[in-house]
Amino acid sequence: MKTETYSKKHEHENFRDFEVFRKRLLAELKNFQDRVARARQELPVDSDPDDEAGIASRSANREVTMGNLERDLQAIVEIERALRRLDAGQYATCVVCQSRISDARLKAIPWTRTCIQCAGRGSQFAGSPLQLNANLAH
Repeated sequence: MKTETYSKKHEHENFRDFEVFRKRLLAELKNFQDRVARARQELPVDSDPDDEAGIASRSANREVTMGNLERDLQAIVEIERALRRLDAGQYATCVVCQSRISDARLKAIPWTRTCIQCAGRGSQFAGSPLQLNANLAH
């Protein structure tokens, strides 16, 4: 009987903890979505620059903006995956070894899919980079 009480209490604590993670994930999602919207507005429009320095400057700015946009879009994908895992009751479970992901790791990277051991091994699930085509960013 004691075990049942502990189990229900433990489940309730996990649910409460996961709601904290849900709120953080949703806040992070909004933050990244806002950053993507700003980056899309800031992408330089191709025009005829006056000189080679202008071409180089515009190209460098575009590369930096595209890199940031790519990173932010990947974060959005990972956060949405984490929210789906949370809804499915699979949050905080490593997708590779099925062990519990530590709270410290979840606090650092709430959308992580892997435990620290599997991430250190360079698991194929640790993150699959999103590739953008420059023309699709508009």
